[in-house]
Amino acid sequence: MHTTTATSAPGAATSRYLAAMRDRGALSIDWAAAPTRHKRYPGAERVRLPWSADDGGGPGLLGELLRDLLGMTRIVWSHHLDDAGEPLGHPPMLLTGRPAPSGGGLYPIEAYVAAGQPHLPAALHHYDPVHHALERVRDGDHVPALTALAADGAAADMVIVLSAVFWRSMFKYGDFGYRLICQETGVLMAQALAVGGRLGLSGRARLRFPDGEVDRLLGLDGTREAALAVLTFAAPPAFTAPPASRPGGSPPPSSVARSLMSRPVAAESRPLPRAMPDGLAADLHRACARPFTPGPHSPDPRSPGRGEPEGVPRPGLPARAGPAFPAPEPAAGARPAARVARRTSPVAGYRPVPLAARALGAVLAAAGGGYPADLPGTATGPAATALCLLSLRVEGLPRAAYWYDPVRHTLHRLAGAGVEAVATGRLLANTRVALRGAAAVLVPVGDPLAGVRLYGDRWYRMQQIEAGLVAQRVTLTATALGLAARIHSDGANETTDDVLGLAATPLRSLSFLAMGTPPTGGPVVARPVPALVAEEVMPAPTSW
Repeated sequence: MHTTTATSAPGAATSRYLAAMRDRGALSIDWAAAPTRHKRYPGAERVRLPWSADDGGGPGLLGELLRDLLGMTRIVWSHHLDDAGEPLGHPPMLLTGRPAPSGGGLYPIEAYVAAGQPHLPAALHHYDPVHHALERVRDGDHVPALTALAADGAAADMVIVLSAVFWRSMFKYGDFGYRLICQETGVLMAQALAVGGRLGLSGRARLRFPDGEVDRLLGLDGTREAALAVLTFAAPPAFTAPPASRPGGSPPPSSVARSLMSRPVAAESRPLPRAMPDGLAADLHRACARPFTPGPHSPDPRSPGRGEPEGVPRPGLPARAGPAFPAPEPAAGARPAARVARRTSPVAGYRPVPLAARALGAVLAAAGGGYPADLPGTATGPAATALCLLSLRVEGLPRAAYWYDPVRHTLHRLAGAGVEAVATGRLLANTRVALRGAAAVLVPVGDPLAGVRLYGDRWYRMQQIEAGLVAQRVTLTATALGLAARIHSDGANETTDDVLGLAATPLRSLSFLAMGTPPTGGPVVARPVPALVAEEVMPAPTSW
């Protein structure tokens, strides 16, 4: 047992976890231990959500946002394939699909919603994606308490907390599932910010908050399920209500939170998922969640009253990189959030079609753009990661590895091994199939220990979340351009680091996103789910 103690040095849990993940063996999966892929509060009062923002003001905005975040939005007919992408000859499967990708299709992330009138009754709700409804977890306005726990405490009209049901991923992937969960949180964060922007909502992601207090506000125990990100949204003026006046002013946020925590919460469905198994991932999660005080010469990034620190320096260009040259100009007219319903994760690779230079320019610009978050520096671009590119078949760009500078929109050729060497790494068969036809691979990289001075082991979680966010922004932009992309986590390995010329640096590959032209036919056919009918299917009290 590797139990972390309060005296562990910052970064120690991260280092142990990284070393173990480098040497992890083949999966041993007990499918009989698989939990359900969604959570329910079966006895809770429910609010049915409109399917579209056009169907009902504030509730419609929330309904469309949650639909395009975690909803059941497509029906998928999928033929069984082996790991090499060849058909097995079995009858096809009929599956429900969701808008954003999930490692292994396991969907470990849940969403909790707090919003007051005119959006919905003031309470904490859980999103039920199967029935596109909100389940009331606890009465009371949770928005002030949740926003007060965030690093900057800015006011919001609506809060969505993304939590992880750990066993839902870890029953299959073991400790490696924690990394997948963190990146999936970033994927959904990017999705929520993009869809929210399409709907006119001003969103902001918050990764710095007291885990224990947020978990208690949500009624979570922190071992089976825990909060990983808080998203706040300000609605357009037409959908906001005037602030309520309280005699004598508002009570302190801490007393509001304590009062809410004392109220009962709804009972969730049984059997409960197992707790996170004890081991290196559990040690790392506890270290991420533990309050951390920076050293005497480091400003505290969790205390907004003391001013924001400059943060952690962005990953620097490797010393042996070539001179800068302009990256292709971005293609005009790409609207990533408008094509959410079209996103697919190819299971049988890509057509070997060259990628247009301007399409590459567009996905690079999307990956390197700023985003609203409480990690210092994100307003101008990713703060914890840099982006590398494997050019496999891109118009006008030789087959090689490159470093992307988002500030100058330039590329540097990297002095690692040839890109052909990527295929010599420890890759799954479906990754090898993807590389045969992919036009490019986008690889977020970063130093897993660079931020422990300011954030402790929580840096690992924040960096992995940002890597997932970058990958999803590329995916949405690629989809808007008629392309497809898929994360292959096994591609982030030591061989890829050698190809990128990172072996002698503290930087490591964090994710591996293959991208290209999707096949015109294949083993998967997906169709969107139409708008829901107003028909009650569950015997439970419902609010309108």
